Amino acid sequence: MSHKKKELWEEARKKGRLEDDFEEMSEYWDYRKDNFAGFKHEGSILKLWMGPTEALYYSNAEISDGTFDFLPWTYKTLEAKVRLLGHFYGSAGWGFWNYTMVIDPCMPIWFIYLRTRGPYPFQGLFAQVGNQFQPIMLFEKPALLTMASIISNFAPSIMGLKILSDTPTLQSLKLDEWHVYRVEWSESMVRFVVDDFEVARIPYNAGPIGARADVWIDNAVYEARRNDAGRVYRHVTQENRTRSFLEIDYIKIF
Repeated sequence: MSHKKKELWEEARKKGRLEDDFEEMSEYWDYRKDNFAGFKHEGSILKLWMGPTEALYYSNAEISDGTFDFLPWTYKTLEAKVRLLGHFYGSAGWGFWNYTMVIDPCMPIWFIYLRTRGPYPFQGLFAQVGNQFQPIMLFEKPALLTMASIISNFAPSIMGLKILSDTPTLQSLKLDEWHVYRVEWSESMVRFVVDDFEVARIPYNAGPIGARADVWIDNAVYEARRNDAGRVYRHVTQENRTRSFLEIDYIKIF
């Protein structure tokens, strides 16, 4: 990480706010790309692209503003105007994350898109806080989601996660249209809002951890495998035959 970038991050943390309208590709963000993915800037829009992707290899385009030893945000609101173009297999998201894939401490606080070819309970857009999920829009309503929801509410230790409902809160949402998404993170609750409509309110009890802002599109979903020696979420990579985009008009943190 450059000295200039660290200065910009420190400045944003001290101010307690950030606003980027992407008139240019700012030096502020850390731009990560893996394999068949990248970035394109047009007008005042930042485009994260992914694909075509090979099935066995991870491809990812991601912007963030933190490292293992520098996580600038706690109890903040992130607002972003974004759209997703392409009905792709993998994941995409925007929000806060404490930047660890180790299962126990991992604390994502974000909107997350998930889609796979094979059996997987999550197929749509969700609000996620830690291991708690609320569906916002579903591509389909798989029996796996309903079954996982029942089990997770009556025996959460079996599932290792909690699905708050199997009913989407905004099924009419069109991901390929521009929407303003807001993640409002407080000491006891995270509120998720789309275009001023509340789509989820999820309890938060992990305390004042540090997190970074994170936006990405990739060709993987994630599994917590029983008896995993590393105790981490593992990538389950997907093949995509075409290119897909996550487009960002602006991001605000306050």
